[in-house]
Amino acid sequence: MVHTTKPFLMDITECSSYSLLLFGGKIEVQAVEERIIIGGWVTLSAAPRIGALVGALRKKIDELLMRKISEPRLNVSETKEMKLLITLLTSDGLN
Repeated sequence: MVHTTKPFLMDITECSSYSLLLFGGKIEVQAVEERIIIGGWVTLSAAPRIGALVGALRKKIDELLMRKISEPRLNVSETKEMKLLITLLTSDGLN
């Protein structure tokens, strides 16, 4: 983000809300305001439950990736966490 006479975004790529929620940095849930702040600057309107669910899924995915590192032959594509992740990313939560 560049600030001149007004803020401009440069060198950006469009991505889905769930991509940001899952991979975009630290999540801060502001329950009363019904919003989630990602990485300290991206704000999404969402029920607090979404933040809790995404936080739990992130934790499960991190655990799965750590397990994959210790067990390279593990087929992560068949796990329920990975299937859920793929569904969220391909449907943007609309499925």
